[in-house]
Amino acid sequence: MNFSKDTIVIKSLTNTLKTNKLSHAYLVIGEDSLYCDEFILSFVKAIFCLENKNNEFFSCEECKNCHSINHSNYIDFYRLTSESSIKKEEIQMLKSDLSVKSFYGKKIYWIKDIEKMTEQAANSLLKFLEEPEDDIIAILSCKNISAVLPTIISRCQQIKLVGQSENTEIEKNEELIHVVNEYVRRYINKPHLANIYLLEKLKTKDDIVDLFKHLSIKINNSYTENNLHDALNISRVQEKVLLAVTDLNSNVNATLVLEKFLFTVLLENNNLEFLIRG
Repeated sequence: MNFSKDTIVIKSLTNTLKTNKLSHAYLVIGEDSLYCDEFILSFVKAIFCLENKNNEFFSCEECKNCHSINHSNYIDFYRLTSESSIKKEEIQMLKSDLSVKSFYGKKIYWIKDIEKMTEQAANSLLKFLEEPEDDIIAILSCKNISAVLPTIISRCQQIKLVGQSENTEIEKNEELIHVVNEYVRRYINKPHLANIYLLEKLKTKDDIVDLFKHLSIKINNSYTENNLHDALNISRVQEKVLLAVTDLNSNVNATLVLEKFLFTVLLENNNLEFLIRG
């Protein structure tokens, strides 16, 4: 997994590993579950890897500890996750497991999706975090930090991840291509309804930024494929895309930027069929 987008986080953790000043509790926040999971496993392996002699954010992937962690059977690493909700009884069972003395000097437990905790489970965990033990490290992970108790947040060192797994980026790109193609098909017959469709599909600033990146690439690739008449139409659409990108870079509200773009395309009756060619 490539963690290049989170180099600052990795540098900070590397310094922590080198100085042996690991926190008793970490709260990892990341929108991409797969990326977040891989990051946490890499961090855990960096702590336990037998070949990590320089105490860096590194794991050899060959030693018995790395193999055990990858196969979910390392004796001092505990994971707690649930498809529905995490209950108080599960936290109590985890506490019981952690009460057994560590084999290698340190225990780590990872509770995934802590926003799924019941109130009773969260309170039980909070008591555990309030009285940390030197040989136990807690790693909590979530997508939505606003759903986590402030008292739990305050007892953890936060790690905010911005990267995404390659698979997630591919899936997002494929979904965006589908949305654009469907928008253009609808635009040909019912442009007003097409605009409503696109506004409903693209809710966040990141979605809208990705849209205009995609349109820019599509436009640049289209000039070599079309005649002069199409080139004039494409250049007019390109002007609108460039204006939208400028507005986004100036922190203009992303939804307003998209609405303006769609309105001007509709007003000038631009042909958008070139966006789905090829």
